[in-house]
Parts: sequence; C-alpha cells; structure tokens
Amino acid sequence: MDVRDRSNYAPNLENTGIEMPSRLRTEGQTAPSPNGFATRRDSSDLSLAAQAVAQAMQMPEIRQDRVASLQQQIANGSYQVAAPEVANAMLRNLAG
Repeated sequence: MDVRDRSNYAPNLENTGIEMPSRLRTEGQTAPSPNGFATRRDSSDLSLAAQAVAQAMQMPEIRQDRVASLQQQIANGSYQVAAPEVANAMLRNLAG
C-alpha cells in the first residue's frame, strides 16, 4: 500500500520519488524585471580566510624587491643570521 501524499508530486514525477517543493523560496533579493515580475539575484559572501587566500593568489610568487635586498646584503657582507634561528627553522622543516 502506497501512503505518500500525492499533492506534493508533479504528475510525471510520482513514480520517481522526487517531491516538488510545496512553496518557493524567497531568501534571495529580488529586483523587478522588464516584464514586471520579480527575479532573484544570486549573491555570495566570502569568509575572511577565503578573502586572504584570494589576496595571496594575486601576489607574485617571487618577491623581487626582497630578493634584491637580500642579494645586496649578502654581496656587501651585512647579511647576518642568528645560528639558533637557523637551527630552529631546520628543525621545523624536518618536523613538517
């Protein structure tokens, strides 16, 4: 015995188990269209993390200004790195 309420089904979808919505969603903003009917507008909001990723993707892969500065410091002998910082960085790199 089939006890499903057929009032929510379109005639051609009865046997597929696909239910028609009982009412339309009105969550989105609407704007009048040329024919006088309201139409929905799609919108999206990016999280702060997604915005940061999008901003990072626009940055150049190699920061030429930083590379040039380091090359100049190495060439004139003014580039110095603390040994503990190098050791810590190596250990972090090995640990993953």
